[in-house]
Amino acid sequence: MVAQKLASDFPDVAIYHCQQSAEKALKGFLILHDRDPGKTHNINTLLQEVASIKPELSTSLKEANCLSEYNQTYRYPSDPTEDFNPTPGELKKAFRLAKQVYTAVLEAMPAEITRQ
Repeated sequence: MVAQKLASDFPDVAIYHCQQSAEKALKGFLILHDRDPGKTHNINTLLQEVASIKPELSTSLKEANCLSEYNQTYRYPSDPTEDFNPTPGELKKAFRLAKQVYTAVLEAMPAEITRQ
């Protein structure tokens, strides 16, 4: 995962990529099911739409909603001079959640797409 390679030197970029990974996986799932995910970066909003297709998938990924803040914090810092440095604990949790979302979405995809 790109985020893990960036973590030691660029923790803010790494955690942003965790959010992006989860976001893109969920958007891909929605597009596969002919749903327009819109321009949102909010994981909870995407999970609500996923719930209309596969409620158990959305429920199992509820904790990933916390990743949404990393998109906003990284892209739109409240103070442009302030560096955002996530803690090692935040990074570890973000890595775990991003991987959980990716894995769950992959497992929910048809075999002809995942080649499993």
